[in-house]
Amino acid sequence: MIVKVTNKKGDGVFKICPTCSHTWPTIESFLNDSELRLAGYQAHFENLVGGLFIFTHATETCGTSLAIPVKKFVSLTDRPILSAQTKQTENCPGKCMREGCLASCPVECECSWVREILHTIQTWPRPVV
Repeated sequence: MIVKVTNKKGDGVFKICPTCSHTWPTIESFLNDSELRLAGYQAHFENLVGGLFIFTHATETCGTSLAIPVKKFVSLTDRPILSAQTKQTENCPGKCMREGCLASCPVECECSWVREILHTIQTWPRPVV
């Protein structure tokens, strides 16, 4: 079964830093920000789009960790989102179980689309500052 998720549109803001109030109006402005660092992924196996990507807002005056639901990034992949999580196989290296592990995974499973999004975020062409 495939679950289709759409991002909310019309609220005008992708994310606001809770510490310094910096505002990113779109996903593109967020991904283009060279002061953001992808720090981790927290899986939610019962609801894969409910997982969290963890970013650090690394400025001189702010070092806040930002937890953003995976569902806000589904537009970065064309892969189908499978609704059920299956048991780990013996071929599974367990990368989704390690919060700070952002490496790609050779195993094709229901979490592959999340790993594809992680790769897209990590290789996003940020402007040179």
